[in-house]
Amino acid sequence: MPVTPDKPGPYASPQSVVEIITRHRDRGLPSPITAEVLGRAGIPDSLIPRTLQSLLALDLTDEAGNISEVFESIRKAPEAEYQGRLQAWLNSAYADVLNYVDPANDDEIKIRDAFRSYKPTGQQDRMVTLFVRLYAAAGVRAPKPVAARAATPRIRAQAQKLPAVRTRVRPQNLGPGPSVYEFPKAGGLPAPIEGLLATLPDEGTGWTKDRRDKFVTTFEAVLDFCFPIVSTALVPADGSHGGGQPMR
Repeated sequence: MPVTPDKPGPYASPQSVVEIITRHRDRGLPSPITAEVLGRAGIPDSLIPRTLQSLLALDLTDEAGNISEVFESIRKAPEAEYQGRLQAWLNSAYADVLNYVDPANDDEIKIRDAFRSYKPTGQQDRMVTLFVRLYAAAGVRAPKPVAARAATPRIRAQAQKLPAVRTRVRPQNLGPGPSVYEFPKAGGLPAPIEGLLATLPDEGTGWTKDRRDKFVTTFEAVLDFCFPIVSTALVPADGSHGGGQPMR
């Protein structure tokens, strides 16, 4: 049965679904596929319920967990026909969504709009990720991530307002060691940090945990790049950095 808005959509981890498909194709899985079977196949406990639900929603199993004819046809497909068989399966499973989007060419913003009537509402981002990654596994070009595409104009706009980066300087009394960079300031912050902050979502709109975690990881790297950790012996007693001048 196709995925439709009147029943829960699939939102399992793409890695989990692809792993189960690959494992059944290469080694075979017992039928019915149960939580125990998924656990022994290496699916983390926290992901098992949504993986079982997604296998059902995508017509790989029936309500009792029995492996479907569709899943068996994917397993038996010759290697030369494998990706084509995956595409045929996905085109059938996502027939409703394909009335509105082309997975080969449309970006994730348009795909996200196609899933806005699907339930549960809070899992729609995961539905989009699963949709895109499964079509990628089937050999269909995946659109670029929304975050990277949306951030580009804002970062470019910030960069256009900034002066050129000044050359590196080295304090004369510190001897050999890492160079200290002076970054152009925009709003009192180094340009790389200013540009990264420009990618934050608008206040009140929120973002996914995955996007937040990626931002925090990137911010830590940029922070260390702009303000390298140095020996406490090189930091003035008042904790200042000399107003951008080399520390003495």
